[in-house]
Amino acid sequence: MKRFLGLIAFPLLICNPAQKALAQKHPFSWPNGKKMAISLSFDDARISNVEGGTALLDEYDVKATFYLVPGSAKKRLEGWKKAVAKGHEMGNHSINHACSGNFVWARGNPLENYTLEKMREELLETNRQIKEMLGVTPTTYAYPCGQTFIGRGKNTQSFVPLVSDLFLAGRGWLDEAPVDPAYCDMAQLTGMEMDGKNFEQILNTINDAKKGGQWLVLAGHETATSGPQTTRLDVLRRLCEYAKDPANGIWIAPVGEVAAYVKAARDTINIPEMVGSNSANEIILSANKGKGIGPKIQYMPDWKAFGWFTSDDRVEWDVEVNKAGKYEIQLDWSVDDKEAGKPFTLEASGIKFDGKVEKTGSWETFRKKTIGQIQLTPGKQKVVFRPNAKFKEGALLDLRAIKLVLAK
Repeated sequence: MKRFLGLIAFPLLICNPAQKALAQKHPFSWPNGKKMAISLSFDDARISNVEGGTALLDEYDVKATFYLVPGSAKKRLEGWKKAVAKGHEMGNHSINHACSGNFVWARGNPLENYTLEKMREELLETNRQIKEMLGVTPTTYAYPCGQTFIGRGKNTQSFVPLVSDLFLAGRGWLDEAPVDPAYCDMAQLTGMEMDGKNFEQILNTINDAKKGGQWLVLAGHETATSGPQTTRLDVLRRLCEYAKDPANGIWIAPVGEVAAYVKAARDTINIPEMVGSNSANEIILSANKGKGIGPKIQYMPDWKAFGWFTSDDRVEWDVEVNKAGKYEIQLDWSVDDKEAGKPFTLEASGIKFDGKVEKTGSWETFRKKTIGQIQLTPGKQKVVFRPNAKFKEGALLDLRAIKLVLAK
């Protein structure tokens, strides 16, 4: 009963298909009862940002994200140091601002000529230079021109996975919808243009985002009174006034701050997705990334675990294994002592590991233990955890995670 009450206490974060109607009725839960989030972001380290933009933002204690090209930032280095001191976020916008050669000005170093290794080196070098100049290391990235590919034709590759590996979040450009925090790919946050818009146009976008409890990431360039690629200062002032009015229910914060909140909140959301090996050759099969299948199984956001696990239920993960070999199985589970002892099977690519659920003391007491090894083959596959015998009453366990660690 205690677990059931905990499940009801967090309806905002349930994303199982069976709970679809409930999830649509209750939007993502923002801090302090806010109805939505807004992040202001500006690209290229334009001189106008530190000559007028940051001063206006500081009047309202609004912190923005500035995506820097180091060479441009050096032209007003003292201004950028002051912006950091005021709490504004510095993001990575690459060294060369490489875009497709379809932009004639980009032909000297177009994305079509990049490799993933070259892009990795450039992004790391950008972080290094910003750290050296300003004392901060960027945790978010904005795609120049909003483009996410390298290469050409059959050799085209996305570098979104690279951005996902190096940064907390990556932001696009000229997108047509706000960010859905419970669904979004953190490496592909939608960025909606605020350059050239009047306040009424931006307000319409805010109101649309507020209806769904979404995150509006606004993207601009210059901060001045007029000109191309410019977020006008009078519009920015009205936007700050509106967002800071408590009656409007808006949390306005830099991209990195909101991204960190969303990431932490999504740890309690069940969004099945492909799981891969990390740099330590570990595959972490957390409950929030698995798919619960069966008549009774439910994801419990307060415990970050699958519960109500009957003999007809199972959990599946889509997994990509990088290296073949024997993997140690580390189980993270809880079970009431009266229910312990039921057999289970972990299966991957036809290879099975059979075990029995050991005692943990109670449903509320989770335990982690290495329980054995399983041989894994490389490539994409399903990993399944299920009961290995029929039982009429009780439950198998509450399953929080299975960690597979390549044996040395």
